[in-house]
Amino acid sequence: MKKTEKTYRKKLAAGLLAIGCAAVLTVSLAGCSRLQDTAGISAETAAQGAGEAGFPAGPQEQFPGLDPQGQFPGQPGEAWQAPGGDPAQQGQDPRSGRQDRTGNGQQGQLPGEQGQQGQQWQQGQQWQQGQQWQQGQQGQQWQQGQQGQFPGQPGMAGGTPVMADSPSAIVESDVINTAQALTADTASAVTYVMSNANSSVKIDKAGTHIVTGSCSNGSVTVKKGTTGVVLILKDLDLTSKTGAAVSCNKGSEVKIVIEGSVKLTDAEDPADETSADAAVADAFDGAALKVKDGANVCLTGTGTLTIDASACKNGIKVGNEDTPSFVIDGALTVNITAANDAINGGYDVTILSGTLNLTAGDDALHADRILTLGKRDGSGPAVNILSSYEALEGTVVNLFGGTGKFQASDDAVNGANSDRTYNSQMAFSINVTGGTWEINCSRGDGLDSNGNINITGGHTTIRSVYNGGDAGIDYDGSLYMIEDCVTNYSGVAGGFGGRPRQN
Repeated sequence: MKKTEKTYRKKLAAGLLAIGCAAVLTVSLAGCSRLQDTAGISAETAAQGAGEAGFPAGPQEQFPGLDPQGQFPGQPGEAWQAPGGDPAQQGQDPRSGRQDRTGNGQQGQLPGEQGQQGQQWQQGQQWQQGQQWQQGQQGQQWQQGQQGQFPGQPGMAGGTPVMADSPSAIVESDVINTAQALTADTASAVTYVMSNANSSVKIDKAGTHIVTGSCSNGSVTVKKGTTGVVLILKDLDLTSKTGAAVSCNKGSEVKIVIEGSVKLTDAEDPADETSADAAVADAFDGAALKVKDGANVCLTGTGTLTIDASACKNGIKVGNEDTPSFVIDGALTVNITAANDAINGGYDVTILSGTLNLTAGDDALHADRILTLGKRDGSGPAVNILSSYEALEGTVVNLFGGTGKFQASDDAVNGANSDRTYNSQMAFSINVTGGTWEINCSRGDGLDSNGNINITGGHTTIRSVYNGGDAGIDYDGSLYMIEDCVTNYSGVAGGFGGRPRQN
């Protein structure tokens, strides 16, 4: 995962796997605790324990902790005793001797009766990534040095969620893409036939422009501030070694129409991005199709667009300043292979229709602000993410309609933004209101939000792993879910801010 907030939790859970579950502590609601040894301590061995509680002496009954190993938090190097006393005050650390069963003591209460919060440990250490609570205050993870709760049953990652009474607010993109309304006028179109001898097309006037041909090192550029452009790419094979193959410069307004078979290849040298030569570094675009700051671009058509960015960086790159807008809407097919992101948007990215087949080294679809698939009526694109690190990522990810099959090696759908640029304006969230989605990840979470998750329509199938703190659904804020809309094979985790419970 890329989120800073997740780092501690994943380390904690990774340690749990390393140490293993040697025992489970069950705290009864009646005010009495009982230590169960799941490592196979016999009744005879248990009877040999010192003291009235009859608990076994020695390391086998102890939880993982500091030396000697397996102790509860408290005074380092000391175990538990049962001095007797008020049974309502369970789990206190009397600093030495045997394990506490019912008594009073000093320092560091465990979580007691259900509904109470465990007090912060004094003088001791946090649980060393050891056992899990089965009763009492279940679900939430301990945060370092603070009050909290352990996860629920082993293997459940907190168990069944306690859901919010109503969905959290769903934020939709408010950007109007003016390029969508442009229409082609082929009767008065200007046609450019590209070749190695005619390798540069620069457009600085409104109207319809048709580009075709083949070129091993060339580019098509819509110049800064040029609006009202319909750019028809028709049976074009274009590679660029210096900058993007197609650039829509700052403040431009362009409707890109794909006809026939179009291939764009970014053959830039990745080292150019950090070149000591300022001119070389400034010319680096890191994408086959570049949509610069403030540009409005709509990608549409009926043909097939293939983008090869496997040797450089991103397939399509959208700027982040002056409210740029990028929309895909049409009957076209888009195939992208990228070393980094297939589509990377510095602001909003909206995909309303079409077929996308994406392979990415990092995110398949990324928007710094709002990433939207489909329309509120449930219609939308067919998105097939064949391989990615994270399939979808945005401060807000809206799955309104369409179909998708996402394959990721980490979090598949991620409501996050590492630099938190837009988190002050809107909560991190994942919202599924329609569509049919199949989510697969070899590790990480299926749906992972640094804030809220709403699942109110469509159907989502999630297959991920449960280990190291990962689960099918992981959230830090609130969860509202209509259970018939989800088939989750991988459990739910409430994260640091969620409120999970056991089944």
